[in-house]
Amino acid sequence: MDWSVEEVYQELLALDEHPRIEAKRATHIGDSIMQTVCAFANEPGLGGGFLLLGISEPDETHDNYWVTGVTDTDKLLNELQGNCRTQFDIAIPVQSQHTTIEGKLVIGVFVSELDPAAKPCGFIGKHGSKNKRKTGVWRRGLNGDYECSQQELAPLLLAKSGISFEQVILPDAEWDDLDPSAIELYRQLRSRVRPQAEELQAGDEEMLRALRLVEKRNDSYLPNVAGLLLLAKPLSLRRLLPVVRVDYVRIQGTQWVEDPSQRFATTQDFREPIIRLITRLEATILDDMPRHFILKEGETQRADQPLLPHKVVREAVVNALMHRDYQVNQPTLVVRYSNRLEIRNAGYSLKPETMLGEMGSQLRNPILAAVLYDLDFAETKGTGIRTMRRLLTEAGLTVPVFTNHQLENQFTATYLLHQLMVAEQLEWLKQFSSLQLTDVEAKALVLAKETGAIDNATLRSISGLDTLGASQVLRRLSHQLALLDKAGAGPSTYYQLSSKVSADTNTSELEANTSELEANTSELEANTSELEANTSELEANTSELSESLQNAISHLGPKARKNKLWPVILELCSLGPQSAEQLATYLGKQVNWLKTSHLTPLRKEGLINYLYPDVIKHPEQAYQITPKGKEWLKDHPI
Repeated sequence: MDWSVEEVYQELLALDEHPRIEAKRATHIGDSIMQTVCAFANEPGLGGGFLLLGISEPDETHDNYWVTGVTDTDKLLNELQGNCRTQFDIAIPVQSQHTTIEGKLVIGVFVSELDPAAKPCGFIGKHGSKNKRKTGVWRRGLNGDYECSQQELAPLLLAKSGISFEQVILPDAEWDDLDPSAIELYRQLRSRVRPQAEELQAGDEEMLRALRLVEKRNDSYLPNVAGLLLLAKPLSLRRLLPVVRVDYVRIQGTQWVEDPSQRFATTQDFREPIIRLITRLEATILDDMPRHFILKEGETQRADQPLLPHKVVREAVVNALMHRDYQVNQPTLVVRYSNRLEIRNAGYSLKPETMLGEMGSQLRNPILAAVLYDLDFAETKGTGIRTMRRLLTEAGLTVPVFTNHQLENQFTATYLLHQLMVAEQLEWLKQFSSLQLTDVEAKALVLAKETGAIDNATLRSISGLDTLGASQVLRRLSHQLALLDKAGAGPSTYYQLSSKVSADTNTSELEANTSELEANTSELEANTSELEANTSELEANTSELSESLQNAISHLGPKARKNKLWPVILELCSLGPQSAEQLATYLGKQVNWLKTSHLTPLRKEGLINYLYPDVIKHPEQAYQITPKGKEWLKDHPI
């Protein structure tokens, strides 16, 4: 592959942190660097990753990654190459380059992802070292590298053996877990598509064996995971696969939580075999969908139709159930907002985002896919997304927005119930007329208004831009024009409309001030460092804190260490959920540095956790203290 150290560094700067890029100060090749090599080589679907040696992470004096350089390139590269041959279960090949950035030497290293048959690759470390490891296998996660537990090894071991999770036979599964009426329903549906199908001539056991839904063991037929998902009794699903369900949630408004006293208008949980679930979930979505009437030419009676075409809803439901990662203990979430339908699913797309809608499929669950194809529920030629886009365009609606988050192992599909640029949105955009926004910038603002937040992946989905191009648009809207506020960090970065921007169509006041905003953007950009340095003075309201907590904060100093800072963070979180930005404001610290150096380690230690653990990029995401954190705080008071 073609790459350069400079390009990789610029991408890291643009995105703050990238799942495929790791920066290291690298005065020597230690365990941390080799564990990252191991993680890049092991992580499924990541495609490998880049190490930048001679680049330091944000700290108290640098708000972004910065060049420190390396002193002895040959020594470092020789040591790295040697370690890659001797410190792993198998040798890991790497490619390296070096260049000069800002007058200092920087090394770039590309680590290829290993073939499934070569995984998991364990990190042994230096010969004779006392390596107290759990498994020795490192993987890449949202917050960097982590050592697998035995349970987290399972997907790698299954892939190594050539077996997918849907082929697994669960310990307590038996033939009686299958629902005879669901098996009969399969026969009925299959006969409608192909009445003379060969499997229909066989008995139930032989038919399901031919479909690879059961296996014969010790003269008994036992269902595998695919067989249970498609045909099991609801109580058997609850017992054997307790989190395999679909949650349908109706929200009043456009945000996930607008009124804490009434979070959801309605909720409905579905736990039944997929062969029935598809039509039930589809009917629930369509019944809850706005309708419009059409009068076909030559007819005198009108017909009411749902706003989202029936075939689009069918494709959305089938795709979610067919491509879901069923190893993840997380329900599929279908959320009906007032302006959109959102389907959030465990399991990133195996097909790259840029190829969604192109011919050809990559299937996570080929047995499920084959059965659904035979029943005419699904197609396996990769044309489903292209069909949805065409139907939505013909219906005058916005094409679906797909966001694929590999490290979070999550895929989200959003279907807006109107065109992105209708008259109301164009009227709202008039407040920015003097800024001469591009079409992509205007779309980004409208989508942030409609959905509450936008990130790099979402913008790529609607614009066709690459990662760097989308990042440049978002940086201009946030840093130069101050129309978006940045939140989160690294792969979890997202943007919301600035508090200065009106979300209402009545924009006369803001429109009158846009010229002043444009005139001052250069001055604003030049002074952001001074503004950020003073946020604690401008925004922090510590009057509500106890005297002891205020005193502890005032004595932290610019380079407060863990033993001083952690008790203060936990004490703040014990008062109620705190966002990273709120904590940084209280403490007078940089958000990125605080998250990387303290909040992430605190969360890994189990002392704090996310307020919304299932939605990492939630616009209202915050940290809250755990019971373990409260016990720790008793032993480490401020």
